[in-house]
Amino acid sequence: MVTAVVAALVTVGALAGVASLRDRGEAPRLEAAAPAISQQGSSAECGNGPCRTLTTQSVDGARVELLADAAGGNGRFQSGGQVIQTSITELGARLDTNSLSCVAASVSACLVTAPLNGGRLGELLVDRGGDWRSMDKPYFSTAGVVVLGDVLGTDAPEVTVVESSPVLARMYGLDGAVLGCTRTYTYLSQLRGWPDVRLSASDVRRCS
Repeated sequence: MVTAVVAALVTVGALAGVASLRDRGEAPRLEAAAPAISQQGSSAECGNGPCRTLTTQSVDGARVELLADAAGGNGRFQSGGQVIQTSITELGARLDTNSLSCVAASVSACLVTAPLNGGRLGELLVDRGGDWRSMDKPYFSTAGVVVLGDVLGTDAPEVTVVESSPVLARMYGLDGAVLGCTRTYTYLSQLRGWPDVRLSASDVRRCS
C-alpha cells in the first residue's frame, strides 16, 4: 500500500522516499527545465534575486499568490503577510503559471505542482482559519497529473494522484490519508476527463 510521506523532503535521498511511498514508479531525479516567466515581479526576495509573481487566486475573499525566481525556483506561497517557502522547488521542481490551484470550502486548500522527471510533483497547503500550513507531504504522479477538487462532496477538497503503472487514480484527504482509488484501467485515456482528470464519487472505491 502506498502511504503518505510524513515530512518535507529536502535531499536527493528524501525525494527517492517520495516516489517509493507515494508511487510505485521510479524516484524522480532533481532535474527540470526552467519555464518562461512573463509576469511582472514582486519586491520580495526568492533566493539570490527578486521574486516574480507567477499567478494569483482568490480564496475565501483573500488573495493568494505564487512567487518564484526567474527560473521558477525558490518558490513562495503568499497570503496576506504570511509567506511559505515551497518544498517542491527545494526538490528541484520548477514552477510556472499553471502551478497553483485552489479550492474554497469549509476547509480551503491550495495545491502547488510542477513537472519533474517526466511526472508531476505536488505540495498541499491548507487554510485553517486564515492560517496557511504546508502539509509537507509531497505527491508524485508518474502520469503527470496531480489535481485538487471536491470529488466526494464533503465540502473539503481531496488530492487526486494519477499513477501510470498500474493505471489508476488514488485519492488522498487533506491529512494525507488514502480515501480510495479508481479501478485499474488499461490506458490513461480511460480515466474520466483525461487528460483533465475530473473524477466523480462513483469512480472511487476501496484501494486493492
